[in-house]
Amino acid sequence: MSLIKSAPSLCFALLLAGCSPASKAQSQQVPSSMDMAAVNSNALVEISESRAFTLLKAALEEQLVSDLECLSFDSESDIPAGSTAAFWEFAAREIHNEKCGGDPETSPVRDRYKVSSNGEVLIYDFPTGEYTTF
Repeated sequence: MSLIKSAPSLCFALLLAGCSPASKAQSQQVPSSMDMAAVNSNALVEISESRAFTLLKAALEEQLVSDLECLSFDSESDIPAGSTAAFWEFAAREIHNEKCGGDPETSPVRDRYKVSSNGEVLIYDFPTGEYTTF
């Protein structure tokens, strides 16, 4: 019988514990890279898709990507044509033809890039599922 009487008190205590303020360690967590990107995106000016692609191509040439002529690029941003944005995302697809080789019936994505209006180019890291510095 005492177990039945103490059950409501136990439930109330658990509810209070769940609603209590976060511990000091929880309240001082370091923001994730996604949180930082959201904060930084507010401070960036917006650019067109063509400007973002120009920045991406310049970064690829600077990194001496040797087979640029065997890559095509698709925008993966959900932004209407003619608009501007702080970030643009692109997929680099392999061109398969006589010159570049490969099965001409396929065009796999080799890399994904995110280009910010400040010129920063990030590359998608498939194992972690996050963009990292290119």
